[in-house]
Amino acid sequence: MKIKAVCFDMDGVVVDTMRYHVEAWRHAFNKKGYDHDEHVFYLREGMPGKKTIKDVFEVFNVDASEEIIEDIYVQKRNYFKENAQYEFIEETVSTLKSLQNLHIPIALVTGSRKEFVNEVLGKLQITFNTIITGDDVKEGKPAPEPYLLAMDQHPFDPSEWLVIENAPLGIQSAKSAGAYCLAVETTLDQKYLKEADQIVKCKDLERTVESLLKGAK
Repeated sequence: MKIKAVCFDMDGVVVDTMRYHVEAWRHAFNKKGYDHDEHVFYLREGMPGKKTIKDVFEVFNVDASEEIIEDIYVQKRNYFKENAQYEFIEETVSTLKSLQNLHIPIALVTGSRKEFVNEVLGKLQITFNTIITGDDVKEGKPAPEPYLLAMDQHPFDPSEWLVIENAPLGIQSAKSAGAYCLAVETTLDQKYLKEADQIVKCKDLERTVESLLKGAK
């Protein structure tokens, strides 16, 4: 089926922020005496904040109180807000502009909070037809709800959507929603992205999207 709309994840796809999210997570957990490898957080990209904390504690068999979870959540958000610097990913911005020129509907689906999304998009000269943030959903990635919410605002079948992701949970979310998923190697090696329909290097993103729009897979 022909691709009629394209949906982008934000962190690690549109904007290069993941290193700062991971740094903030490690800082917040360290404050409570826990030290985790950065991959623990890269692999949970897209998961809502408090769910990330609970999932990490569960995996490492730690019985944490709600107070500790809340403290880590606040510490992470504050550290990120104070220290994060970011740049837009040039290849993605170029792809977005090409899609706009072709009048292809574009959507943004992210687990980030609306406040941060508005800050980022205020610096990006791109208008998305649909924006879904972490504040808009009950169940974040890997549940399909975020992508289904975006799809519901357009008259296309899920199979007519192309989703561009960079992390395992986002890929699961997109596939569960029924979309064709293209994974970009911006933060993780392709061995972590195997559930996607296709994996590309960032430099090949625009060419690959153009090919998919023409029906070549």
